[in-house]
Amino acid sequence: MTVALTEDEEDKTVVDADGNDIGTVVDIHHGAAHVSADEETVEKMQTRLPQGGIDDRTYAVHDESVAEITDDRLVLDVEV
Repeated sequence: MTVALTEDEEDKTVVDADGNDIGTVVDIHHGAAHVSADEETVEKMQTRLPQGGIDDRTYAVHDESVAEITDDRLVLDVEV
């Protein structure tokens, strides 16, 4: 399922397919959610979602990697 990421997603919690907290959306840029997380999580997610990030503390999530958007979180279709 493809969803449209908008600025409304900023500050939402990002969880993986198992519901594990893996960061917070800090920015929407060029259709991607940039997610801030701890260094280990960023490294893991950059290998699973190799679109990059805006710095070494973020990783990018494009709409095709999002399974669901709720009022307070983005649910990804990958596991950490």
